[in-house]
Amino acid sequence: MNILNLGYASTNYYLIEPDRVGLLVDIGWPGTMGRLNNVLKLKGVAFEKIRYLLATHYHPDHAGLAQEMKDRGVKLIVMATQVEWIPKLAMIMKPEHHYHDISLAGNLDLTEAKSRAFLKSIGLDGEIISTPGHSDDSVTLILDEGIAFTGDLPPQNAATDEARAKVEQSWGKIRAHNVKTVYRAHG
Repeated sequence: MNILNLGYASTNYYLIEPDRVGLLVDIGWPGTMGRLNNVLKLKGVAFEKIRYLLATHYHPDHAGLAQEMKDRGVKLIVMATQVEWIPKLAMIMKPEHHYHDISLAGNLDLTEAKSRAFLKSIGLDGEIISTPGHSDDSVTLILDEGIAFTGDLPPQNAATDEARAKVEQSWGKIRAHNVKTVYRAHG
């Protein structure tokens, strides 16, 4: 599995199989398209290799570039549990962030049940599951070979009392998939 870390500004962004699949997990801070392009150049990857986007949740460092990338022809995967959270991101952004509102039109809208078939259609064996704990719209991409992309889902021992039950349940779902390697957004 070819997984490239395209991270910058304290957040990791993972491009899965750029020559075959081109799925970018987490998308980048608003107003940082130039930084993303520089990282791509350093890694020797053309922007056109990014075909699909998946935000693990709709916070600025994970979905800030989504609309700009959609405008350049990249397809945004949106899970049913995330739809209501997309407009909420715009509410916390200020003009100096250079944020582009994410349109709800033209996305690849999926449910957990349909995620496996979609991923198979683009050459990946796995699924996208809801994993609240950091935020209620958090999702995790799990590949059948034992890899998970968890975004900001905190470790169980780091969860606040308020979120602990959700975090424990989410990690239980991940462990049920026999995950051996976890790719986190920070650290």
